[in-house]
Amino acid sequence: MKNPLLKRLPRELLGDIGKYIVIFLFMTVTIAFVSGFVVATHSLAYAFDNSFDSQNVEDGHFVLTEKMTADLPDRLESEDVASYELFYKDIEKGDTTWRIYKNRDDVNKAFVFEGELAEEADEIAVDRLFAENSGINVGDTVKLSGKEFRVSGTAALSDYTALFESNTDLMFNAQTFTVALVTEEGFERLPNNHLNYCYAWTFNDESLDDIEKNDKSDDLREEILKSAMLTDFVTEPNNQAIHFAGDDIGGDESMFITFLYIIIVIMAFVFAITTSNTIERESRVIGTLRASGYTKGELTFHYIVIPVFVTLLGALIGNILGYTVFKDIVADVYYGSYSLSPYETLWSSYAFVSTTVVPCVIMLVLNLIIIRRKLSLSPLNFLRNDLKKSKNKKAKKLPGFKFLTRFRMRILMQNFPTYIMMFIGILFANFLLLFGLMMSPWLQNYKDKVLEKNFAEYQYVLKVPVETDSKTAEKFALTTLETTFENRENPDEISVYGIEDRSLYLSVMEFGDNKIYVSDGILAKYKLKEGDTITLRKKFSDDTYDFVIGESFDYPASMAIFMNIDDFREVFEKDDDYFTGYLSKEKIDDIDEDFIAATITAEDLTILADQLTDSMGAMFPMFSGFSVLLYMLLVYLLSKIIIEKNATSVSIVKILGFSNGEISGLYLIATGIVVVLSIAVSLPLCGLGMQQIFVFVMSSFSSWIELYIAPSVWIKMAVLGIGAYFIVGLLQFAKIKKIPMDEALKNTE
Repeated sequence: MKNPLLKRLPRELLGDIGKYIVIFLFMTVTIAFVSGFVVATHSLAYAFDNSFDSQNVEDGHFVLTEKMTADLPDRLESEDVASYELFYKDIEKGDTTWRIYKNRDDVNKAFVFEGELAEEADEIAVDRLFAENSGINVGDTVKLSGKEFRVSGTAALSDYTALFESNTDLMFNAQTFTVALVTEEGFERLPNNHLNYCYAWTFNDESLDDIEKNDKSDDLREEILKSAMLTDFVTEPNNQAIHFAGDDIGGDESMFITFLYIIIVIMAFVFAITTSNTIERESRVIGTLRASGYTKGELTFHYIVIPVFVTLLGALIGNILGYTVFKDIVADVYYGSYSLSPYETLWSSYAFVSTTVVPCVIMLVLNLIIIRRKLSLSPLNFLRNDLKKSKNKKAKKLPGFKFLTRFRMRILMQNFPTYIMMFIGILFANFLLLFGLMMSPWLQNYKDKVLEKNFAEYQYVLKVPVETDSKTAEKFALTTLETTFENRENPDEISVYGIEDRSLYLSVMEFGDNKIYVSDGILAKYKLKEGDTITLRKKFSDDTYDFVIGESFDYPASMAIFMNIDDFREVFEKDDDYFTGYLSKEKIDDIDEDFIAATITAEDLTILADQLTDSMGAMFPMFSGFSVLLYMLLVYLLSKIIIEKNATSVSIVKILGFSNGEISGLYLIATGIVVVLSIAVSLPLCGLGMQQIFVFVMSSFSSWIELYIAPSVWIKMAVLGIGAYFIVGLLQFAKIKKIPMDEALKNTE
């Protein structure tokens, strides 16, 4: 026979349809976003991984000071290595660098998005992402070194999925750096001032594992150094331009999945508290049903159906939206940051399990535990409306406060579990809100500090030592070393400066007795202090150098070590007049650009913050909006449960003559006290949690940005929290007004 309890389910669902619709929509949107994220990242990762074979991505590349000697290709071939010319020219156009390559046919092939690759000498194919950021369209004309080129198409190069101008850069830059492809004739049209003799290589033996490739790469470098001078040597696993995007795709997957599960757990507890309240309200009905022969299992099933049904429906619709709408939204975020190849949407069983099966299981298990415990009493207890397992029914005596104060204290004590749940929800929502609100001020503070602490308007790094007549120019030496920490998979790069004694630009430094200064970022990231020794290694070499930290120096632009230039020359065995560049207050005009390797200005130092703002800026308001909605939803649902649970008490005080406003003052102020206390306690906890997460995140960066939470962020969080509760309070006031006086008469024993 059909279970008659099933007929009650539609009435229960419709009886509180507003609450279920809100929970359903919230879970649907959350699951849709996470599902879309997982589907998009898995599809993008699959396309990225396949591009290594389909586009024949290099196993590495090197740059020489001059063209390869005639015998070197044969020697490389004897090492079972195929080499390819990838010469490029860096052309300056305003504040933008255009890296021009010839069309590729053999290695590091390009994906064409719109139009076609260059076929004529006056045509050029531009990186898709840079073209979008710069407003360049197919058919437009660009002028490079006085030569006009028509944009024939937009493309993505498989070896520049992230636009790193140099592998040592802190962050890729899709605003002022681009790669482009021209024909061989078009390549010859451009001047040779900045011609770079770059060669890519691939191993002929495809069965080599990563360790074997690394060993062969070391042998290859030694072979090249026998007859040529290297200016750069980058293996494919260490190439940021190739792997940065791939490492980032899906890198936040575990965070979003965890975030989803936390949301589901919170919603499960909300459902459980709601159901417990319903069980208490229907205790006599349950007692009658139990006395009539209904088992505890049948009643448990009845009360667990709606939570699981709402979750399942939200998960299914969320997955549909994830595969259709949100997948494209997430993919656009990645395409807005990286020059990725086109992708095809793939079915992801992992997405289905993690966003449908697991949420339903979490909802089922948590509600099953709580509901079974609630229904464990005897039928007689339910008939008597005696649902307390503790037999001590004596109320705790309260201090001799005013009546209204003691009434509110009773409300707080009777609804303590619900308020605990409210605190946990507010804590989680405030953490998300902190992330959304702090990021923009954090990055702006970093930029301001970089500009404030920048010790020279210009840093000129030279290819060869060249003298200048500039009166503000001061010589310095610079080299780059790598860290040697065994517990870190990839070494970080540290800039080592040799500075003139009594420098005009770093006058605060007193270098006596081989004293060195170390930037604060190094001390913070590696947990070092003054007096400790840091060991660094020369790139492409086994040579190591030990530096005793003399004093810290506030230089947020990069991780750097500063020493006297004479000590620098001694440590690195250089001539007494050795230097690599100039610090200057003014632009130097009497040095040929052919001799300048790099010009570092304030804009170059803030590029990390600029790129992070550009690639992630749209996500900050999303986190803020979502956290406020979560906050309002939880406070609304839980305060609604408290009012429903105390409907009889509300009815009684109405009979006693209390107005709706006075009653609202009793219940809403009690809940408001919990909200304010929750905000006050959660803010410092969120700050401590952010510090721990920040250290973990920055440890994987090649740089260090000091954590900064603007004071205004805390004020905004408090105002948003209290303001959101004010709106919730208005909604609950309307609910209190609807409770009739005869509610108390319906529940008399």
